[in-house]
Amino acid sequence: MNYKKLAVILSLILSMEIVAHPSLIIENITLIDAENPVRLKQTVLIEDGKIQSIIDPTEIIEEQENSHTVIDGSGKFLIPGLWDAHVHLTFIPEIDHETYFNLFLKNGITSIRDTGAVIEKLQPSLNYIKENPNKTPRLFYAGPLIDGRDRVYKGKEPGFPELSIGIDESSDIENVVNDLLDNGVTFLKSYEMLSKDTYLELLKIAKKNNLRVTGHIPLSIDLEEAIEAGLGGMQHVRNMDLACSLDAPELLTKRRTQLENENDIEGSALRTQIHSSQRYYAIDNHDPKRCLRIIKKLAEYGVFQTPTLTINTLDSRRFYADLKWRETYQYLPEKARNNWQEGSIKSTNLAVTDNALIFDKWSLDLVNIMNQEGVKIIAGTDTPIGYLTPGFSLHKELELLFEAGMTTREVLRSATITPAEFLSIENQMGTIDEGKLADLVILNSNPLESISNTQDIHMVISKGIIQ
Repeated sequence: MNYKKLAVILSLILSMEIVAHPSLIIENITLIDAENPVRLKQTVLIEDGKIQSIIDPTEIIEEQENSHTVIDGSGKFLIPGLWDAHVHLTFIPEIDHETYFNLFLKNGITSIRDTGAVIEKLQPSLNYIKENPNKTPRLFYAGPLIDGRDRVYKGKEPGFPELSIGIDESSDIENVVNDLLDNGVTFLKSYEMLSKDTYLELLKIAKKNNLRVTGHIPLSIDLEEAIEAGLGGMQHVRNMDLACSLDAPELLTKRRTQLENENDIEGSALRTQIHSSQRYYAIDNHDPKRCLRIIKKLAEYGVFQTPTLTINTLDSRRFYADLKWRETYQYLPEKARNNWQEGSIKSTNLAVTDNALIFDKWSLDLVNIMNQEGVKIIAGTDTPIGYLTPGFSLHKELELLFEAGMTTREVLRSATITPAEFLSIENQMGTIDEGKLADLVILNSNPLESISNTQDIHMVISKGIIQ
């Protein structure tokens, strides 16, 4: 296996077969993406799932030979299709793939990145996409979380469904990666209980196959060592808190002792134990100089960051306490809807802790510095964890990224261009240019004036088809 295999997989996803359909012409619309200047009163011609041409008001439009649908874009704004780059399609069995896909498209999300699912459980989603290519967003997936011997998500404890596989020094890691490639993965997701040696070997084999490895930084390794070894991305700014502590080396030594797990406790409990003992101690003993050095290294080595501020601020912001937010549960299957309503009310009655507020502020401050230093930020939510309704939660994430200090254009980039860059497909997606894939959203309001305007959706076009 090598990068040629990955290229074939990506090509299949991007050139997914679509049923023949009339071409589209969007007239007199303002084009907005994160790379080009704003273009007023443009006409966009779409055919065969791609943007065939963009015509400004000074050009003459030739008569179209093929049948076409004309969309009046007067007073409206065209943006690239959005991404939610951190989803878990199999986390809650009560939510079926069709519900997920409908909600993503309803919210202008035309591409998603599943960051942890056992292939067997993901297969129904893959089959549905194959059978209904015109009704689904593009799906890129990592397959299972690659965790250590004492893996966290093995489906044995409440709240920890089966999402992972476990490997150690005795595993044939190259064969593991090859099997995942054979099953269509386009990146890998590492997890926290991996040993240092196993993780470094995984990075080495992934690099040979041109696969980026993103995920939670293993608790056994120094973050800077992971960066230098080829780390591709991070999720939730997870374990940046530990790495930025004044006594980070001492904390690492303590973690390694705990990870020996002499009492043979469950991986989920062991991880919780470690974070409970170190996270807020580390934040209280934050070393700004050390942290800035690490952030600069993240930028220098091109490590992508998916902060998932929606999940990091869940216990402080409590979106689920908002009656308007709970109205979004109406789109879920009945069992999930009832469970979420009941769970939301129970959680709302719990007191907001000081630690929740501390972690909220720390997360947003960190994202602000990362963005200023040039770290590539990707928008993702962790839906459906934490009552984060699929689709709707992405717009909440965009608002939080803006609150963290990113400009509206930078936020738009995080949900369009940067996820494509992570997969090295930015030449096909992410901006409104001739030859790019026609995954587009027509808005009633300008997203550069307010990022909340990404919610004011007039029409979604996925794979060149009006949804």
